[in-house]
Amino acid sequence: MIENYTKEVLNEREFSKQKIETEYPKVFEILGFMDKYFASLINRFENVSGMGEIDNYKFALIVSFIRTQLIISEHILNSELIEVTVLERKQIELVARLSEIDKKTSNKESIQRLKGKTPNIGNGNVSDNLKSMYGMFSEIAHSSKTEPFALLAEKPNIDSIGYSVLPEYDSKNTIVALNNHIQIFFDFVIYMLDFQKELMKDYNDNDDMELMNNLLESGKLSGLTVFDRFK
Repeated sequence: MIENYTKEVLNEREFSKQKIETEYPKVFEILGFMDKYFASLINRFENVSGMGEIDNYKFALIVSFIRTQLIISEHILNSELIEVTVLERKQIELVARLSEIDKKTSNKESIQRLKGKTPNIGNGNVSDNLKSMYGMFSEIAHSSKTEPFALLAEKPNIDSIGYSVLPEYDSKNTIVALNNHIQIFFDFVIYMLDFQKELMKDYNDNDDMELMNNLLESGKLSGLTVFDRFK
């Protein structure tokens, strides 16, 4: 029997964090490197001004991405997996929209036609890794299939299925969500390298690349599959 739902949820979230730290002790270090990257972006952009409509639009997307990425990190640590996938879908759309804006401006086309339209995940606007995630994330976001509700921690009985009202650490799905989260971060970093070079004449990528190298070295020891290709 649950007497205080909020307290029970907070207890389960804390348990999830402990399990992740036990099974994947490098995770908090990796998330720390990601946080440092975002902090460096924020500090770097403090002195940027005089932007036009297009760059203002991009900055709004970038700020939204940064804020959401930190929320996703917390949801993953808490094993709130439905919420994670919905927000990861949003992040993929943001990366796609940034790519669409660049294509429009490079072809001297107006970005007005993009407004009111869902970002196009195809047409090379995101990497194949993100594109393959997007379809599954959309099914979860739209509740179009029942299978994704397994992320709520199914409780199968002989003739019925129950679902947990509390977040539960899942050694498979929680870590899949974390791998996806890091992959989306990689794609964003790649975009931001070019964006900063175009926006700031005095920008060089030395600090960013050093931070990413440190993240990759930590990641290769983490046991997370998203880093396997870097070994």
